[in-house]
Amino acid sequence: MFWKVLGLSSFTVLPLLIGTSALAQSGAAVPAPAEPAPSTPSTYQLSGTGIAPSGELNATTVTGTSTPSLGILTAPVNASATAYRTESGVFLYPTLLVGYGYDDNLTRTNTGQISSSFVRLVPELMAELKNKGDRYTAKVNFAATRYMDSENDNATTALLELAGDNYFSSRAQAGWVLARVDGVDPRGFTQRTVSAEPDKWHSNNLNGRFAYGAQEASGRFEFDLGTQAKTYDNNRDVTTVADVTLNSMAGRFFYRVGPRTKAVVEYRNAKANYVSDQSTDDNTEQRYYAGLTWEATAATTGTVKVGRMTKEFDLASKQGYGGSSWEAGVRWSPKTYSIVDLQTTRSTADSTGVGDYTLNTSTSLGWSHKWNQSLGTRVLVSVLGTDFVGSGRVDNALGLGFMVEYNMLRWLKIGLDFGRTDNSSNDPTQSYKRNVTGLTLNATL
Repeated sequence: MFWKVLGLSSFTVLPLLIGTSALAQSGAAVPAPAEPAPSTPSTYQLSGTGIAPSGELNATTVTGTSTPSLGILTAPVNASATAYRTESGVFLYPTLLVGYGYDDNLTRTNTGQISSSFVRLVPELMAELKNKGDRYTAKVNFAATRYMDSENDNATTALLELAGDNYFSSRAQAGWVLARVDGVDPRGFTQRTVSAEPDKWHSNNLNGRFAYGAQEASGRFEFDLGTQAKTYDNNRDVTTVADVTLNSMAGRFFYRVGPRTKAVVEYRNAKANYVSDQSTDDNTEQRYYAGLTWEATAATTGTVKVGRMTKEFDLASKQGYGGSSWEAGVRWSPKTYSIVDLQTTRSTADSTGVGDYTLNTSTSLGWSHKWNQSLGTRVLVSVLGTDFVGSGRVDNALGLGFMVEYNMLRWLKIGLDFGRTDNSSNDPTQSYKRNVTGLTLNATL
């Protein structure tokens, strides 16, 4: 499907459809013609503004679920992929995604819109090794996007990731991931001055997690540490102030309150240090959450966490934030072939050019349905409210998406996708509409 050609999951397309500001700091690992978004998280994802397994900053992940994932921080295997096993016992999972689409507003503006058809090529190779209960993965992918009518917006991104999950006992586990990301902020994606070409950047990321407590135990602790150094490579007249090192930590405790339900309390801390002396955005963000994560019935699973969030700047004269924050994700599966997803979050993000920071409130509702063994569809409606604190600007965006996927062969899928963004703002110059359509082929071994 088109979302997958963009390097995304159809379950995480909220920022794709509506966000230019909420995830302005996220910088997806594989930026694309539509809005970048975080990759699909593993069950126990590094929290909040930490670093996701795919190496990108992640500001909207709903964390702290009660169900064990395939791995702690290692990469998931494509469900439709068939592995090639080497003589050394390493499993290889190659995939190739090819897309053709049309974007009617590349730079997300209401004047002088640039429209273009585009082609996109995304080869990926994942290697998996299991050894005495431990699991290791290596992943490399490249994404090349070429616009027929706007060569300045052409982009090539890359990801190299090494990860490991180590199980010391039934109670003690640890995971680590090391990643190098070469990414792009598409023109108009941030609030910086739009340059002649997209803002290119690279980042080096290290992330770790230690967990103590068996999945079936009454209690379970998790501790996370992460660091990311992100540096822009071009348009230095406007991107110099955006170079940043982000150090994050998180701790959470799960306590079983029912056979399939756990209470969770969580603390997160993220320190952003901007390299340039011209930047005034150095800040510390803290989150305090409490909630529940459950698989109460065969049809419903979810995680709901509410609490308080603070954002304090090193520069005392700069306005910070102290107020409510939440993360919630609920999945209802009335049938094995039909899934409804509801997600909502409220959090802050660092400014990319307007205001002291942004306060973002997002909600999405999606329905995925498998009509038969070959044909599936997904419909998504999403809303995002963005308050550019300190500037007076407020944006409200509505996103609509529709996706169809057909399994032509065991190893080949074809997808047809449509996404629409309608962003309204009290600053009339920032309101815009955008439509992206795409046709994709997804091939596995």
